[in-house]
Amino acid sequence: MMDQETQQKLLRINLEFYDQNASSFSATRGRVQPGVGQMVPRIGQDASILDVGCGNGTLARALIAGGFCGRYLGLDMSTELLAKAADLMGKPTQGVFHFRQVDLSDPAWVLEIPPGPYDWLVCFAVLHHLPGEALQQQVTSGFARLVSSRSSVALSVWQWQNSPRLRQRVLPWEAAGLKQEDLEPGDVLLDWRAGDKIGLRYVHTFDEAELSTLAHRAGFRVVDSWFSDGKPGNLALYQRWQLAA
Repeated sequence: MMDQETQQKLLRINLEFYDQNASSFSATRGRVQPGVGQMVPRIGQDASILDVGCGNGTLARALIAGGFCGRYLGLDMSTELLAKAADLMGKPTQGVFHFRQVDLSDPAWVLEIPPGPYDWLVCFAVLHHLPGEALQQQVTSGFARLVSSRSSVALSVWQWQNSPRLRQRVLPWEAAGLKQEDLEPGDVLLDWRAGDKIGLRYVHTFDEAELSTLAHRAGFRVVDSWFSDGKPGNLALYQRWQLAA
């Protein structure tokens, strides 16, 4: 099991990445991924949505473009990306949209947001940035406190290993001052480049069985599971969960 010191170091790596590269990263996230796009039509126009890890607000803008008139709350750890989200969104003419800074590594994060139940809780491209099985379980168990039996939880995790280009960007853990034995199986360190600038990101590699196990341990059942995104259509694993009976 990952120790707390390693976990905190990995969390800092990702927080520093998103804050230091917010502008260049945001420029690569102008529209929803195909897998997310499959979900948008299923969301009712007057639904209540909690977007965990909203980044620069890509989903919020897609909802606005589709005439959404419900309630949306976007959460992210990066104040820089949240500022981008608010700026890019502008002033919607309908619906209620808010963004809030939240640290998912804080066990009390659920208590910091308005209580649900939310009709939809979405968490796209976030869980793979949470270091350690214990933290991943803590966060997904928190999801169960925010939804009802009629709600849907939709999420995705990166399948970077299906990209030859990304496989070439795996770095040794020494680049982050860590050793392989400090990590859990499936953990990798990837570089990210924007021009001459290079950033580091921690990523945990989920397979379908591991993500399904995470769902079950948090009290959910897996309703749908599929791959999407990227030219080959397999750069992300998506699942939709509902509370188990």
